[in-house]
Amino acid sequence: MAIDTIKSSAITDGTISTSDIADGAINNAKVDTNAGIVTTKISGLDAAIDGGLGRLENEVGLLNVNRLIDNSAVVDDFVKGFSDAFTDETGVNTGANSNASYFASSDTYALSQLVSTTTEFGANNTYWQGNLSNWTFGFSNTDGNAFGVESSESSLGSNARTQIRTIAAYGMTGDFAQFRLNNTSNVSGGVGIVDKNFAAYIPGDTTGNYPRLNIFQGNATSWNAFAGDPRAAAGGVKGSFLNFSGTNLSAYNVGGSASSNVSYTGGNSGTVITLGLDPSTRYLYAKLDGTLNTTINNHWSSGTEATNIPDDYYICLYGFQEGYNADFDFFKVTQSFGNAAAVSTFQSQARTAVSTPNTVRLVLLGKEEQTQVLNTDTVFSISRNNASNFSPITMTESGTYNSAGVKIYTGTVDVSGQPSGTQIVLKMTTTANKGFTLHGYSLLYK
Repeated sequence: MAIDTIKSSAITDGTISTSDIADGAINNAKVDTNAGIVTTKISGLDAAIDGGLGRLENEVGLLNVNRLIDNSAVVDDFVKGFSDAFTDETGVNTGANSNASYFASSDTYALSQLVSTTTEFGANNTYWQGNLSNWTFGFSNTDGNAFGVESSESSLGSNARTQIRTIAAYGMTGDFAQFRLNNTSNVSGGVGIVDKNFAAYIPGDTTGNYPRLNIFQGNATSWNAFAGDPRAAAGGVKGSFLNFSGTNLSAYNVGGSASSNVSYTGGNSGTVITLGLDPSTRYLYAKLDGTLNTTINNHWSSGTEATNIPDDYYICLYGFQEGYNADFDFFKVTQSFGNAAAVSTFQSQARTAVSTPNTVRLVLLGKEEQTQVLNTDTVFSISRNNASNFSPITMTESGTYNSAGVKIYTGTVDVSGQPSGTQIVLKMTTTANKGFTLHGYSLLYK
């Protein structure tokens, strides 16, 4: 029976304090096994579960992602949550609501144009087409990968000129090509970039020859011989051309005159030339040993315009005349995928909760590919009613996951204001020209 009096007097509220109860007077046997003791009544427990960087729920979520990674497992449903480490595309909405690309080699999702691979194009002719018989690949040099048109060859193709171009067109954002000339003796050649939508202006014949690209010269006769004036095409042909002659570099726009010369050196310690495409302005640029070159860049400023944004480019290499060479020490191409102006979206498939969630915690592994403002440039949000409504999560960087720049991010969102439902969906949206690579995540709900 409950005790509410001492002798004949009622117990007044507050008359018995902690100090009136002897140590050990209340033990496990005297506490109802079904007593509802909230976490705030136990010192430190509430903070350990819900507060601070060491919160228990974050650790549970991170542990489950790591378990999937270690065991190459697919999406895992656990009590009050689920995880995905992207071992494959299971659990991801791959339809119209997601344009992020899946990369099986790294088990990641990212906006396609922000993920790239660099390939050495000098060791063999796998990537090139055209008059390959007059180009030698992988001949002996300091790195063994040199290639080009050698001056010792007796013929450089039709009209003492030869050209090769990449078989594929490449979507380029940022630095997309890097090369160095093997030597500067009797050099006469160049590197051209042409939007794939204007491939008709890259001359070719049935024998596979691709003579010098006259679209970069003011030679109307040569234009008419192939596809007319490139400047008169719809929107104008997009592209630029870097010409090297001896120790001099110069730049051309389509149908334009050359820029002033810029000096460079060849050989295994010579000038490394980098070509790139600004993702915002869509202007091509050039770097010499990693530094933007004003002379070339200023001349190229109208070579690729922000309007009529091109998709991909062909890369063309030229040797200009017999007795000269276009001799590369190496040529590397970075392939990016997609359109730099696109907004990136990632969305999971709906996962069924065992009860209607009111609060959702997100623990994820990811990498910010460009400098950005988290929760502004990259936004994560949660739906509990099968993507009909979303609530954004304020995410915080909570630690470093590995030396490759992957970080741990955590955040919590109240979804009780959404229409009731048990179909939980995660969405990530990244603004144009920013990138966030998603490596895995856990969702915990209550």
